[in-house]
Amino acid sequence: MIEEGFVRMYAHDFAALAARAETGAEVELLVQKRIGEARSHAALMDARKGEGHLPAVAERLKTESARDDVRTIRAGEDVPGALARRREFLLRIADMLTAPPAGAGLKTMAVRG
Repeated sequence: MIEEGFVRMYAHDFAALAARAETGAEVELLVQKRIGEARSHAALMDARKGEGHLPAVAERLKTESARDDVRTIRAGEDVPGALARRREFLLRIADMLTAPPAGAGLKTMAVRG
């Protein structure tokens, strides 16, 4: 069974990063770090509670991206533009979560001398 708290936590974190990105802050390294943490945490949760945690976060981000009653967007701003940028940001993260991790197919071998 998918834990709602897990899904809610990561959806909230990625939505907060979208709001920070809208202010002009550089968040790409934070996004990459949080995606790595979500993947690792999802593997643990899948093993303990059942499969599907990471896809559930991606699905929640897609749902969240469609919302237009977002409190983080100020009324005086370009609201339609800010909503479009937020939607694009969250959908990009959802796609990243559903894609195989970078380097997943790479096999390496350490050689000791």
